[in-house]
Amino acid sequence: MRLDHAVSRNPQTELREQDKSPQRCESALENELENRINNLERLAESIQGALGRESFSGKPHALDLANDLRLKIKATWKMFRVAKLLSEPARESMLSKVCDSVDDLEDVVASHFGVEMT
Repeated sequence: MRLDHAVSRNPQTELREQDKSPQRCESALENELENRINNLERLAESIQGALGRESFSGKPHALDLANDLRLKIKATWKMFRVAKLLSEPARESMLSKVCDSVDDLEDVVASHFGVEMT
């Protein structure tokens, strides 16, 4: 007889563990999104600072892109904050939109500024 067959299971404990698991997953997703947005924000600040110090022919366009990036990051932060306040299923839907937005922002950074987020 294997050990897992010899131990009786407590259905109430299993339900509590199952209830906590999605919350942990959701919390991990929220933490990951928050970290990714923070990284984007720091990178945007660095890009803006570097562009401000350099002089080159396409500077106005590059500064416009950097400003646009910062505004989109701020909007993503606001969406994220709203998502955290919502209850299911709207919360999951909004977090998915935030995740898509962060993915798009990382793609913009990679294509326009040559920085790939990992």
